[in-house]
Amino acid sequence: MSTYHLTLKSSNAKTGPIPVSTTSADTCPNVCPFRKAGCYADSGPLALHWAKVSNGDRGASFSALLACIKAFPNAQLWRHNQAGDLPGYADKLDIVALRKLVAANRGKRGFTYTHKPLTTVGQRQAIRDANAQGFTVNLSANSLEHADTLADMQIGPVVVVLPIAQTNNTTTPQGRKVIVCPATIRDDISCVTCQLCQRQREVIVGFPAHGTGARKAQAVTLHYQPRI
Repeated sequence: MSTYHLTLKSSNAKTGPIPVSTTSADTCPNVCPFRKAGCYADSGPLALHWAKVSNGDRGASFSALLACIKAFPNAQLWRHNQAGDLPGYADKLDIVALRKLVAANRGKRGFTYTHKPLTTVGQRQAIRDANAQGFTVNLSANSLEHADTLADMQIGPVVVVLPIAQTNNTTTPQGRKVIVCPATIRDDISCVTCQLCQRQREVIVGFPAHGTGARKAQAVTLHYQPRI
């Protein structure tokens, strides 16, 4: 059973003082190439917090999370999963639970990211529906080539991991524009002031590899070949 923790006011300067959730690691897909190989959530204070949530020492049930989300003020910006993934064990996406999350977010401005493989028509439609109903699910790409593959699915906005030193905007092999996350290159910008990842958009948002596993993450993004 997955565990969920909600921080009502994040202390992360890049995120800004908004609610953020953390979900136990059992929701992370096995296919994610950053799993134990450069994932930013595997280091620092977040790793310690995530471990407690994953062990069940901290956090609560999914229904408790939904109740908290429903209680948010109207138009509240919030981030789901600073660590962890969408409902469902490992590679599986729990479509029913996702629909409940989308319903709880109605009138709010939640956003998240997913590495779930989304190999079935039903899974892809569930992500498309979530985005259409105001809960922004960004598809997480492992390389610029992979970003094109995910964007071609046309079910949601796309983000991508970039090399460590990438500070300039770039393009994918198919010519899609990639904007480097403003909060990673400017100290006066956070998710609160940017909100790009919460919007439905064609532009891809790029995140330079960071954290103690940045070099491992960079190696993944430089050599990853899309499989879907």
